Amino acid sequence: MDSYDLSHKLAYIGRLSPIPFATGPEYTNSVPGVPVLSMVRIFVEPANWSDANMRTIAREIARVLGPGEQFDIGITHTSTIYRPDLPAAGNVARMIKLDPDEPRVVLLIRDENGDRAFQAFYPRLRFEPIETDFWRSIYDIGAVKIPQQE
Repeated sequence: MDSYDLSHKLAYIGRLSPIPFATGPEYTNSVPGVPVLSMVRIFVEPANWSDANMRTIAREIARVLGPGEQFDIGITHTSTIYRPDLPAAGNVARMIKLDPDEPRVVLLIRDENGDRAFQAFYPRLRFEPIETDFWRSIYDIGAVKIPQQE
């Protein structure tokens, strides 16, 4: 599924989700200045930001997209005004399923409580904590290297 179609599908899912979220085709890029691009980003009201709510949103999205889909979705919160020229909040999450043949979905959360990672498997989609250094490997100084560097 291309990013534009995924964005429309996520906008629909967000209106029906127990924890509402918003997106649109204009948000198919990642946050400027962040070295990793997601396919699309969604927005959650600040009052709804919690680990339990992020896991609920991730479960709803994964359930609707299905086990054969491939996605990388950025999640953040902001005010009720969604504009691409506004910076994202410090609270961010990523929902990743890069292999359509693998039943594993990973949810990474970064906020004032630190970095946390969760994984779930189809068909249950129950997100459980896991240990990972994903955020550090992506965002630490020197994490991005040109191909000639080791």
